[in-house]
Amino acid sequence: MTTPSPNEKPAAKTILFADNDPILLDAIPELLQAKGYEVHVTQDGLETLHAIRRLKPTYVILDIVMPKLDGSRVCWLIRQDQELKNTPIIAFSSLSPEQIRRFPELSADAYVAKGPLAVVANHLLMALRYLEEHGRGDLNGGIFGYEGFQSRRLISEMLGLKRYWETLFRIFEHGILALDEEGRILLANPVASRLFDTKEARLIGEALPALLAPRDRQPIQRMLGELKKARLPEDRQAQVTVREAPVRLRVANLVEDGACAGLLVIVEASVLRGERAQPQPPPDLARGDRRHARRSGQPTG
Repeated sequence: MTTPSPNEKPAAKTILFADNDPILLDAIPELLQAKGYEVHVTQDGLETLHAIRRLKPTYVILDIVMPKLDGSRVCWLIRQDQELKNTPIIAFSSLSPEQIRRFPELSADAYVAKGPLAVVANHLLMALRYLEEHGRGDLNGGIFGYEGFQSRRLISEMLGLKRYWETLFRIFEHGILALDEEGRILLANPVASRLFDTKEARLIGEALPALLAPRDRQPIQRMLGELKKARLPEDRQAQVTVREAPVRLRVANLVEDGACAGLLVIVEASVLRGERAQPQPPPDLARGDRRHARRSGQPTG
């Protein structure tokens, strides 16, 4: 065992600061560094997730509304990780308490409201001091800056719409994947998780081609690259193999201001592992032939 020398300084506590506000990204890390913390910065949820897994920071200061993955999803994914689940997280947001309740996956250890920079800086330092003294899991006193906080109606409406689409996404009968512009998975519904036989928490951040049979990876990577470059909305289809079963992928790009903002993938398979295929009508009774059978008096099954 190595004994530190009397002049050796203890290792600085590390903070991952995740936010996409340029003013805060410029000011807050400098403030924290002046207090002796080692600070790392990320600007979207997927980058934040990868950085937490790589750095294993002492504390995470996490914006809730971020590109790619929102802060509540990042928080949920960290709590699923046995190695990282006890990481203290400070939720740092301009959302009101009522709006924060719309993120049931958010399990932060302290909450700091955004506001004037000088006030926010003081509240963040108070929250860090609180966690150092009390540890994680106790919110009594771990809420800062919410006195008289007023919610904004526009944000409430946007959050309501977001939850509406997420619900549709999860109950859809086919597998659905939301990808970023690089083809990495941001969201997977339960059917997609079953198709790939992988929990959603493990799918997040994975590149879609890596989940396919080796012979399908390069063609799908090429397709995703072409859709990323497209300046107008397009959709493509491809037959691939997932877990030794044929699957059809339907892929569409999401275009904002002439650039790809992400990709949506529908994964269609007739049979999931452990499930029986539904019986199909005989070919002569499909669609129009079934109506002809009714008119001629033949049984229709």
